Amino acid sequence: MSYSGDMIDDLRDRLNDAADTQVPFLSKIRYLNRGQAAMFPRIYRVIRDATVVLVGDTYEYTFPGPVATGKVLTVEVESDDGSARYTPLTRYDIVPSFTVPTLVLLDYSLPSAVGAAIRITTAERLLPFTAGNYGASQSEVYSGPDGTEELPILYAMGLATARVLDDRMDYKRYAATQQPGAIGPSDIMQVSQFWFSQFEILLDRLQMPFPVSRA
Repeated sequence: MSYSGDMIDDLRDRLNDAADTQVPFLSKIRYLNRGQAAMFPRIYRVIRDATVVLVGDTYEYTFPGPVATGKVLTVEVESDDGSARYTPLTRYDIVPSFTVPTLVLLDYSLPSAVGAAIRITTAERLLPFTAGNYGASQSEVYSGPDGTEELPILYAMGLATARVLDDRMDYKRYAATQQPGAIGPSDIMQVSQFWFSQFEILLDRLQMPFPVSRA
């Protein structure tokens, strides 16, 4: 699992900006979060909850907090109380609301024994980074799947390289030498588009298709 500190270091290295003088630290964090947001729903966190249990003559159940806001992937029911063996629940509906959705069982009999658990699996957005400084970033954990941590960095590079250095300087950020006008707006945009294209290529390769959630 990668940490956001590692991602900040990678971003600093690619920008040759170890002191955060060209792109401020908080801007880097914001760019990484925008990259994470752009990854959803093709890359997501899997959240699973099995705290709801079947109650006699009860056919409506409020979604528990951990899975109340994500996209539902599967709803399963335990074969018996305490068996820990789950099978797909097919006869149900989900009623949305402004707070938390409700799971409605559509049959007039419970799908399993009273006390059996209902397991709900959802896809949720990645957790945003909130570090206010470099030291705090070292303890933040990237919440995406292993192997996908380069994606926010690529997106952040696309945003960062679209910026120009302070116009009062006599050269732009990617000038090979300190010569006036060595890098123009079209050059800057080409570099930016390169990073965004790399983001899209890798995102397509790593995307996580949603499983079929009901029959």
